[in-house]
Amino acid sequence: MEKGNRGCLPDKAKQPPVARIHLQLYEYGVMPISTRIPITRHVVVISGFRQEAGRATTGVDSVWWELHSRLSGPGTALWLRAWDDDHRVLAAQIDRYANNHHADIVVIAYSWGVGYGAIRLAHELRHYGRSIRTLYSIDGVYRHWTRIRSLFARWNPLAPRIVLPTNIESCIYWRQVSNHPQGHEIVPSLPIQAVIPGLLPDGVIEGHTHQTIDNSRVIHEAITTAIAEGWE
Repeated sequence: MEKGNRGCLPDKAKQPPVARIHLQLYEYGVMPISTRIPITRHVVVISGFRQEAGRATTGVDSVWWELHSRLSGPGTALWLRAWDDDHRVLAAQIDRYANNHHADIVVIAYSWGVGYGAIRLAHELRHYGRSIRTLYSIDGVYRHWTRIRSLFARWNPLAPRIVLPTNIESCIYWRQVSNHPQGHEIVPSLPIQAVIPGLLPDGVIEGHTHQTIDNSRVIHEAITTAIAEGWE
């Protein structure tokens, strides 16, 4: 087959560097298309308590869909997971598919997806020497073993805090104060970790409850724009 006549290939300009090299080699007949392209960009979207991953009525599913529409292609994986999935499996998959290359990992999580799912995923990724560049937290709630303490507001001295594992480089958060549960305080483990409100002064989104904040268009647009513009 002649150069330039190899079917409908993805736009190289939109692919990460490793994927661009592999596609170019294929176009010139140096590499068969069956060669596995390392997946070096990963977006992990984690649902909250009482949400089923993939149920199209959830806000986190909408975020996943929007990002998939803009970013899907060789070298990029978009994962949709429940807060209580076995994150050991996902961490192993991310490490394997990166194929000894650096993996740029971002996580979008809601409710217990932050205070349990994202934290567990970070711990599992640390076994492979990998880190999460940014955690986007939507009303992140710590999953306390007593359950009732998960409902405590952040002003309550008995309210739990979400402590970022050392391999989460930064966290951008949004929260609501209309009902319970509501987003707990997120604190770094190291001084170099950045914890940044998605809205000033303290990340509060007005007009939403905990049950509706994951549908906020303000949050969706902020997250999808930040991730897509960073990779496109």
